[in-house]
Amino acid sequence: MAKIVLKGVIFDLDGTLIDSQYDWILIRRQIGVEDLPILSHINNLKGAQKEKAMRILESFEKVATKRAQLNQGMDRVLGMIAEKGIKKAIVTNNSRKTVEYLIRKLDLSFDHIVTRDDGVWKPSGKPLERAVGMLCLQKNEVIYVGNSEHDRIASKDAGIRFISISARSGTRKVMEMLEKQP
Repeated sequence: MAKIVLKGVIFDLDGTLIDSQYDWILIRRQIGVEDLPILSHINNLKGAQKEKAMRILESFEKVATKRAQLNQGMDRVLGMIAEKGIKKAIVTNNSRKTVEYLIRKLDLSFDHIVTRDDGVWKPSGKPLERAVGMLCLQKNEVIYVGNSEHDRIASKDAGIRFISISARSGTRKVMEMLEKQP
């Protein structure tokens, strides 16, 4: 098997880079979402219904953002990425305003950010493809790090390698891959 040389790492935001503590069940209930992704449901709404659903989502985001903290071990991962000169991006279904606030709050920096405000969102692979293009890399030169089924589906749809992290596994798998890099 050929050695994988990483030139870029793309991160999901909520639950991956940061612990934001969203109550997705309550959000879905208040917006009235059953079996669709939340943003897809909202995008299908019209007029006042759509505006109300976005206000509900944004109010939850505002509260979660204020409490958000960097996930355990992520400071080491980001430090190693910087040491190795690997490019990094964020792909999130969150808003640009929220991401920019969190980057300032947590004193982080990324080469590029793709948010729902760019008109594409997961589980589509299009936001990942956009991030790869913004990084001026090829799909085989990046990995996507996420924590959800939407992340896995988006990664598969985009044809990009995926590393799933969870509260149980933490950042171990990402660190192992980074340690193998020149």
